Amino acid sequence: MVVLWIVYITVHGTTSFNREGVVLGRSSHFWGSMLGGPPNLLVALGLIILYPRLATRTRLLARVGYFFTVIGLVVSGSIDLYIGAIAPPFFAPIVGIGLILMALGVWHNPRLQRQSCYLLMTIGIFFGSAIAWFLILPLEVFDQVDGYRWYGLQAHVVPGIGWVVLGASFWKTQAPSAIEPA
Repeated sequence: MVVLWIVYITVHGTTSFNREGVVLGRSSHFWGSMLGGPPNLLVALGLIILYPRLATRTRLLARVGYFFTVIGLVVSGSIDLYIGAIAPPFFAPIVGIGLILMALGVWHNPRLQRQSCYLLMTIGIFFGSAIAWFLILPLEVFDQVDGYRWYGLQAHVVPGIGWVVLGASFWKTQAPSAIEPA
């Protein structure tokens, strides 16, 4: 996510006006679909693999949050790949709310480290509130403050780093209960 965001912002620019740049012979539409598609689908796959640790034998709140998160990531990633460009971030709030609900639902889960709950919550807050840039600021102001740069930090850079750290923490603390049949 982080590397793809840097490429995307380079070819598109930091405002709503598409500079139509090219990197490796590909336009911003291609890089937008790569930014919104594969990372979201890979994160969803990782969450599906981690289902036993995140959503089994947990509170209903965690399972509802898990469902919102996975569905939001799969739908938005699929749409971005299908249209061949980055789509408006309509599913970001759904994913953000899902992550926050999941974090609250697994807060007392002994199979998770507290750090994992904090990471889920942080990613959810950043991801879910990223759309506020589009909803709060008029387009002229958004462009004056290089809105795409700030949106990208909130929706791609911080969550991208968060997903890596979360994945590493799960990898490092592979518990026997994580591989039990559901």
